[in-house]
Amino acid sequence: MLAPFGKDGVRNETTILFPDPFDISKPNQHDSKAEFQRELDAVSACMSHIDAALNLLSMPEDSPDQRDMVGRLMPIIDQKMRTGAPRESLSDSTELIRKNVAEVGGYLSSYLVMIDFSVALKIRYQELKEQEERFWSIKHRAPDYYARTIALRLAKLFARKVGKRPTYGTAPTGDNPSTSYGRALEEVFEILEIKQNVRTHAKWAVQRIIEEDLLPPSPVNFLSEIMSGRSERDSSDKMRKITDALMRKSSHK
Repeated sequence: MLAPFGKDGVRNETTILFPDPFDISKPNQHDSKAEFQRELDAVSACMSHIDAALNLLSMPEDSPDQRDMVGRLMPIIDQKMRTGAPRESLSDSTELIRKNVAEVGGYLSSYLVMIDFSVALKIRYQELKEQEERFWSIKHRAPDYYARTIALRLAKLFARKVGKRPTYGTAPTGDNPSTSYGRALEEVFEILEIKQNVRTHAKWAVQRIIEEDLLPPSPVNFLSEIMSGRSERDSSDKMRKITDALMRKSSHK
């Protein structure tokens, strides 16, 4: 793609951290709205059911009758879980965990894991709602976001390396791409198994190249940022804030 313009390729710029010439990850996690909706419905339903179970199995201060009920139920469940705990294949880590859970007190251990599961579901639900707003709230049929994103990323790579906007055209005979960007995108689609019309997405991407895309990138030391742990801390802080907010929300119900 770059050779006709006297520019070196980007293969020598790849590293262990960034093994591909450009980002080929998907911006959306679902290939269709139906696929997205199935997961959203499942997570939403599970949230309701597991929260209902947690409420029924808890020991609230303001409900002496329920506290008495749980006090009677807990040792019964503990005993039954110890009886049914795995006795064979303990070399399997999952079976060993099940045995340990039963031995240390199946009721309370399971309850705590259910809380962890509930929090994880709530975090995933928030992620799905964000994706719904970004990708699946349009009235018309959703485009192939992956094809669009790959076309735009490749166009930006071309613009950055060449300093010009990429173009798209077809050969006089046939419908094959006639520009280096178009031919490269066609090959990328084939490698990534994207079954979409190259022309449609190439033209969409070319129209979205702006002046800033024509400039070389400013140097950023990604490795030092990762080694410093800043990215990891930011992610952990965000996750902790989300978790705290969700737990507070649950406690107010």
